[in-house]
Amino acid sequence: MAGLCLAAGNIGSEDAVARMLGRLAQPGQSKEQVTATPELSVGHVWHHSLAHFGAPISFDDGLVCAIGGEVFDDHGLYEESASLIADLYRSDHLHRIAWLNGSFCIAVLDPNRNRVALVTDRLASKSFFVWHDEKALIASTRLDAMVAEDRVPKRISRQGIAELLVYQRTVADHTQYSDVASLPAAQIWIWENGHMKKQTARKLTWSAPDFSKSEAAEGLASALTRATARRLSDPVRHGLLMSGGLDSRAVLAATRHTGKRISCATVCAWDNTEVGLARTGSEISGMPFKLHHSDAADLAQAIAPSTAASDGLFAAPINLYSSLPAIAADHDVLLSGHGLDYTLRGYYLPCRTLEIAGSKTRLPSLRKIDDGTPESISGSLRAGISPETAKKILAPKFAAELDTRRVDAMAAALENCDIEDDYNNWDAFILHSLGRHYAYSDFVAIEETIHHRPIAFDPVVFDLYLSMPPAWRAEGKVAHEAMMQLDPELMRLADANTGFSARHGFSKQIVLQLMRAVLRRLGLLKRPHLPDPAFTHGSWLNTAVLFRQDPTWRSLAEGLAEDPALNATGLFQSGGLRQIVDEHLESKTNHNKLLMQLLTIASWFAAHPFDEVAA
Repeated sequence: MAGLCLAAGNIGSEDAVARMLGRLAQPGQSKEQVTATPELSVGHVWHHSLAHFGAPISFDDGLVCAIGGEVFDDHGLYEESASLIADLYRSDHLHRIAWLNGSFCIAVLDPNRNRVALVTDRLASKSFFVWHDEKALIASTRLDAMVAEDRVPKRISRQGIAELLVYQRTVADHTQYSDVASLPAAQIWIWENGHMKKQTARKLTWSAPDFSKSEAAEGLASALTRATARRLSDPVRHGLLMSGGLDSRAVLAATRHTGKRISCATVCAWDNTEVGLARTGSEISGMPFKLHHSDAADLAQAIAPSTAASDGLFAAPINLYSSLPAIAADHDVLLSGHGLDYTLRGYYLPCRTLEIAGSKTRLPSLRKIDDGTPESISGSLRAGISPETAKKILAPKFAAELDTRRVDAMAAALENCDIEDDYNNWDAFILHSLGRHYAYSDFVAIEETIHHRPIAFDPVVFDLYLSMPPAWRAEGKVAHEAMMQLDPELMRLADANTGFSARHGFSKQIVLQLMRAVLRRLGLLKRPHLPDPAFTHGSWLNTAVLFRQDPTWRSLAEGLAEDPALNATGLFQSGGLRQIVDEHLESKTNHNKLLMQLLTIASWFAAHPFDEVAA
């Protein structure tokens, strides 16, 4: 929705920015370029309806400030954010930006010192990509906009590809290119006369609570309401991405408390139980609701454009992409409950599990761990692709490097965090660069079409999370009680993930699930019917089944072994690619995540040819 690009040095900076702006701008967006000197130029793209993004601001002393994103104060959008940032720069207090409320990246151009300052927010929720040498700097919030510049080297990073294959994201400052970096969280990078100085302004830090669980629940209910009110403060068309789960329901409940009106949108292949819950919740709250349908053809066609929109740094986020134009026709801003699960409800923490009817269910209690070292976390994170599976498709030398590279990546991700409790290391990895977190990928991609505002990362919510011990988050009682306080009527509806009323705590839900599994095993209770094997009871189509049964998807999988972009890298072996494809298509195992990641890598490098593979 808003994009930045800039160039510095004796490289035709003004022309370079003009070209990048042309690649960034989408229909319905405004763009403007400010050239401070022949060697310093910056451009900004924003949607017509969101005037507060606006053009880069020039000041009387020559400074130019451009903000990709937005800053909030206690009441709503902060309209003087550019002036504030310029003052912080002049007083050498840029580090204070890491305490601002918002989702943004910032560029400050200082022509008097031939200097550029690049800044990311507390969690790096907006990606900012950078290439530089001793003579020039090129940066952009979209990777495809900058790598199209001839000056930027396109050498494939073995480390970056290893991270994409194992973690489905890149970590620290890594990208798929050895010479292109992505700023991590709370960074200040200053390029001056060919030299880059890097500073971490604020580390991710957890603290002990000075409140009880009941006080935490009361505080969380208030925090969610305040955070939501801030994001509904401007006079534009606000929407909520609504599912049948608890996180979007919490935002809906908080919206009711603000007295604001918001419309709800759900994307799904069919009108299933989860859609029914989303619709009913919207109706109870007096909010309009619309279902946007997706199908297999939509998802297949979305692979290439969603890969580009998300910088090729996640498995292609296809789920929402084809519905975005229709959603954007009704809304200027889309709120979501994204992140409330893996912060307040400890989704990625190492918890005990129980096998129910052949599938493992997460229990609301921590399991015993030996330590929180990079080796332990990289070997047990509840996400990503099995390293042993990934090795099957790799050239022998690259396969031999994979374990070292995945542990090195984890160590790099944890480097800028202050962690005393080993359990928090799991969350530290997830949160260290939010804009490159695999679960955030849909929201990175939608920014091309519609602006996204999550609630979970507002400081009043996020700081409370940082003060909750891991055990509190894992059991989920604080979050559950806060939601009950916000709207007991909405909590009477079923939780889409379990099918039982959300008023029941998570422990009771586990017992109910176990009883249901026993009844199904005895034949006394049937599973809900799916009208199509590719459908699910959730929001998304089952791509694992699509690969096996849909002709288009099957063809995509079968083409991987001979894909020219993958084979040109020299990092993969055709025999291994063919093996994992055959294993999946023959239903011997589920390689869905790996197949999607490979399609994404192939799509990216087909659109953006590389120079070589770095050593």
